[in-house]
Amino acid sequence: MNKLKKILFVSHDVNRAGAQLFLLSIMKYFKASGTEVILLVINDWGNLKSELESQFEVHYVNQTTKPKKNSLFGGKKTAFEIIQNRHQIDLIYLNTIASVELLPKLNSLFSAPIISHIHELQYSIAQYGSINSMELLFDFSTRIIACSQAVADNLFLYKSTNRLRVVHSFVENVEILETCKKSDKAAFRAKYGLSNEKIWVCACGNADWRKAPDIFLQIAAATLKKSNKFGFLWIGIPNEGEQISQLKYDANKFGILDSIKWISPTKEAVEIINASDVFLVSSREDPFPLVVLEAALSDKPILGFKNTGGADEFIDETCGSKVDYLDVAQMSSEILKLDSEKITRLGLNAKNKVLNNYGFNISIKKIEGVINEII
Repeated sequence: MNKLKKILFVSHDVNRAGAQLFLLSIMKYFKASGTEVILLVINDWGNLKSELESQFEVHYVNQTTKPKKNSLFGGKKTAFEIIQNRHQIDLIYLNTIASVELLPKLNSLFSAPIISHIHELQYSIAQYGSINSMELLFDFSTRIIACSQAVADNLFLYKSTNRLRVVHSFVENVEILETCKKSDKAAFRAKYGLSNEKIWVCACGNADWRKAPDIFLQIAAATLKKSNKFGFLWIGIPNEGEQISQLKYDANKFGILDSIKWISPTKEAVEIINASDVFLVSSREDPFPLVVLEAALSDKPILGFKNTGGADEFIDETCGSKVDYLDVAQMSSEILKLDSEKITRLGLNAKNKVLNNYGFNISIKKIEGVINEII
């Protein structure tokens, strides 16, 4: 690693989301280790922008805001030209399938090995990648890192290669544990109207088609038809708009409108999960949902579907339950089997599984190992 003086990191945007936060942690680590870090961003939108710019040299391919007049770099040169003129890059670390379109240009400008870190499964690759993203990925990447075995298996379907490595995504374990320790469960239950008489099944995420809030609602309806001791809540759905109107329409038709809590996106997601009892991943596809690790660290059993990605990979009978793909009746049956003893036992096992197998120190050593293969 002593040969590694400058790394060019590449991100598709500066939004505060899992893949970008993962990259930020890696960048901080290498900077603290004495390596110079430069960040190239395709699109300059997102609420991580000021935080990144305060810590690193950042350049944008597509800049919607005007650069400062007294910019050290001037305003006429492209981001590529500025970086090329100022730096001798030792390694390029590219993040997400949405950045892969830059690989040919990066390869032509810099004589440095390229690591491409992929966080997406089949549907998301088609949604966020360019038409030829898979071809570019395999043609120009010296090494490819997959954020889960599920992501690696999907990439292998396109091409078998010995350049692919698995490095699981992580959350800041100590920080999450401290948040849970300081959080007053009773206060958060009261704040969000979560009755102490119910077992609360929680889901969390941007409620798009992949995350399947419609399936979550069907599971709730099937369960509440047989027992009223459960409550269901979803964190991350805006309280206005077409999506919430559609979900409430269905909930009303199911006769469970008053038994579902829809919570808007909030910085208190970890505290709310901590105040619930069980965590449900209703996703159709999810490469390696970091919220699963957060929920596990808050002692929550994890429920999910088989053949959907990272949750399927994480869950086993010691820490939760997984059922056949989108089998609502089967999932409801598993929920109905839960009691306080089982929830406590599975939740503790889930936490220990994260602490023993997932974390920054584990993943960064694997990344360093990948780098050592090519530097």
